[in-house]
Amino acid sequence: MTKNSLKTGPDELGYYGAGTSAMGGMAVGETLMPALHELNQGFEQAIKDKEFLDEFAYYCKHYIGRPSPLYFAENLTKELGGARILFKQEHLNHTGSHKITNSLFQVLLAKRMGKKSLICESGAGQHYSATAAVAAKFGMPLIGVMGEVDIARVNQNIIKAKHYGAKLKAVSGTLKEAITDAIKTWTTNPDFAYICGSVVSAHPFPKIVAFAQSIIGREIREQSLEQEGKLPDMIVGCVGGGSNFAGAIYDFLDEPSISKIGVEASETAALSNGTPGIMQGMKTYMLQTDDGAKSLGGMSLGAGITYFSVGPLHSYLKDQQAVTYSSATDQEMLEAYKIIARTEGICSALEPMAAAAEVIFRQAKDKPKDYTICLSLCGRGEKDLDTIQEHIGKDFERTI
Repeated sequence: MTKNSLKTGPDELGYYGAGTSAMGGMAVGETLMPALHELNQGFEQAIKDKEFLDEFAYYCKHYIGRPSPLYFAENLTKELGGARILFKQEHLNHTGSHKITNSLFQVLLAKRMGKKSLICESGAGQHYSATAAVAAKFGMPLIGVMGEVDIARVNQNIIKAKHYGAKLKAVSGTLKEAITDAIKTWTTNPDFAYICGSVVSAHPFPKIVAFAQSIIGREIREQSLEQEGKLPDMIVGCVGGGSNFAGAIYDFLDEPSISKIGVEASETAALSNGTPGIMQGMKTYMLQTDDGAKSLGGMSLGAGITYFSVGPLHSYLKDQQAVTYSSATDQEMLEAYKIIARTEGICSALEPMAAAAEVIFRQAKDKPKDYTICLSLCGRGEKDLDTIQEHIGKDFERTI
């Protein structure tokens, strides 16, 4: 790794980049600083501990089921008639998404640091369900915090989390409000560990989550070389906070020949339509009023990518022009869902269908047949079936 590597950040204060354009940091009150410094120290010590890393690797393989497959989507490739499309099948992990890997890492870290209880936030409920599973595995009580808007539309994940023994606290709003409330609870309870669901919030959370999820990109590298005889030409993933996509591209950040496209929901596309601001402990792009006093943003059908902001690593990569960021509408996500369900027999969550829309409608068709696109299929769709049925259920009706 060279000094100019995109992997060298963040610095000791949590900033990606330097000067006034740096992103990240620890923009929190004094009461939270000791907990953040304790967490950072614990993390740095843990990743130098072979026994800890071996334990993480063991449970990744035997509990989560990693590595997740890299699957050639042959029928979709034939239908589009362009690039060769590969799915990184994170939806086949235990609990149904990439979230379980991060939950496992942070719960193991909390256990190592002697914490007694856990708290997490969630949008789509996937992080809540995943953390609840790991908490049950290691006998630690968990409180999940979710917005009432999201609770109403992702009931399946909530049911599973309760079966694992977790408790749920409802707050008004969506993921933004859930994050704020979880951090407040953590600040006033030193025995708690906050299991952050994405590459967001104050340092060291973006660094920790990116480290945990970077296994996705390492697997893509190994699997692509073995199966395809080369690395992907392009990697595409959805972006809310951005942990799935950060994990998929992290191992490739210093390889500009590999195109990288992150796709937000059009309704909450902070990287496309936002401006730099400071909120929830970090400086990053966010949808906000001109004076920065109020956050903005609409609602997407993808609960996990309905977020007014984005992780600071992605803001930094955008400013460095190292990664391209785009967005997809709800209608495009639904159309992509239909195509993948019909061609590949895969019921996907709506969030990765934002990335699928980019591949299907804007990237694959005009590429040569030896061009490979790796799409991170980061969640399974059972949690979204009620929403999908409500909007496009009639499109699937067949009569004899």
